[in-house]
Amino acid sequence: MACSTKLLKVFALIWDIIYVLLGLAVIGIGLHVIIKFEHFNTAAFIIIAFGIIILLASLFGTLGAVRESSRMTKSFVVVLVVLIVLQVLTVGFFWIFQTSLLINVDKTFDQLWHDQPVPIKPGNVSQIASLESWLDCCGNVGYKDYLLPPRSCYNSETDKLNLEGCRQKFLDYIAERWTAFNIFSLILVGVEIICALLAYVLGNSIVNRWRRSKYFPK
Repeated sequence: MACSTKLLKVFALIWDIIYVLLGLAVIGIGLHVIIKFEHFNTAAFIIIAFGIIILLASLFGTLGAVRESSRMTKSFVVVLVVLIVLQVLTVGFFWIFQTSLLINVDKTFDQLWHDQPVPIKPGNVSQIASLESWLDCCGNVGYKDYLLPPRSCYNSETDKLNLEGCRQKFLDYIAERWTAFNIFSLILVGVEIICALLAYVLGNSIVNRWRRSKYFPK
């Protein structure tokens, strides 16, 4: 039975390390949002905070497995159950209200568009200019929004004028990334369920081994 405890410990550590990496990935997503979307900093900080919670929880679970502490592993299970419930509720909420999210994104784009310095110069360095360079688009609905399209409207590789507008491209980008993030969240929940099951079984195995050593000393 000692062998089975050691084997459970190995499996638990493997999945805990995977969980650590996923926590780092969530933090990375938050940092990416901060760099790419200045007007979505609040969402980015929430994502980063969530990633830090995942990272701390995973490190706690890893430490519990390494030390073979039944209390730590079972506490880890409780934390994971809470996180799983919160994530499932959050993902479900955002799936249901995805349309409202896109409406808010559309309003944010409007704000970015109207916040540009006027008159718009060829060397425009506004947030819209960053979107134009990044998404290979031009203007609100197209290049005709400008009397003279700024340099950000030209493809950096071909130097050709981008004809498509940025509004729809930006909405499509957010919708695609939001779907990908929800799928990532479900994968994260799957990993958390596996980690919770392994931690629970490992905790019981550690307790049983201690009881056997107490009543049947070598």
